[in-house]
Amino acid sequence: DINLIDSVIFAVKPQILSKVLSDFQNYKFKKNTIYISIVAGKKINFFNKFLPLSNQFIRVMPNMPALINESMSCLLSNKYVTKKNINFFNILFSKVGKTIWLKDEVEINKVTAISGSGPGYIFLIIDAFEKAAKELGMNNNITKELVHQTLFGSINLFLNEKKSAATLAKNIAIKGGTTEAGLNVFRKNKVLHETFKNVIKAAYLKSNQLGK
Repeated sequence: DINLIDSVIFAVKPQILSKVLSDFQNYKFKKNTIYISIVAGKKINFFNKFLPLSNQFIRVMPNMPALINESMSCLLSNKYVTKKNINFFNILFSKVGKTIWLKDEVEINKVTAISGSGPGYIFLIIDAFEKAAKELGMNNNITKELVHQTLFGSINLFLNEKKSAATLAKNIAIKGGTTEAGLNVFRKNKVLHETFKNVIKAAYLKSNQLGK
């Protein structure tokens, strides 16, 4: 019995999960084994095709800022997970950022499209911001410092003020001023909000597709 497996973390690409799980069918597990999945899209029922049904299972969707302990990790457990294990894994993932527990598995694909994929959207916005600044003829080092500190300062101000982002944008956009001129480009045909809606929808649909 000392060779029985009591915990497994799956952190592979969803495209190869079937093969990985097929290999696991050759192993023996303890009755109270707990499985943790960090695999995008794949539902618990998918795992149940290969693993014992009565075991504890937790799905987690962290994001890249976990690398610096600033992750947003969303977790979901099946009915077999004990309160002790829920507390343990909440503490574990809290060490790399913040945690949220979801009640419905449907929500996992939604948070994947928002917080899971979100850093990629933010990095691309930073890249676009930097390139636009350089088009004005700004020095590369100065551009980076201006853009990075502007983003960092704005996020911290937003968190400190506890006002809506829309309110803060309106407050800084003085009528007839430079900010208003810039924001009007975004507001034209709701280009920014419509683009973000389509970006997140595309990621959500892909997450659903990966789960099939």
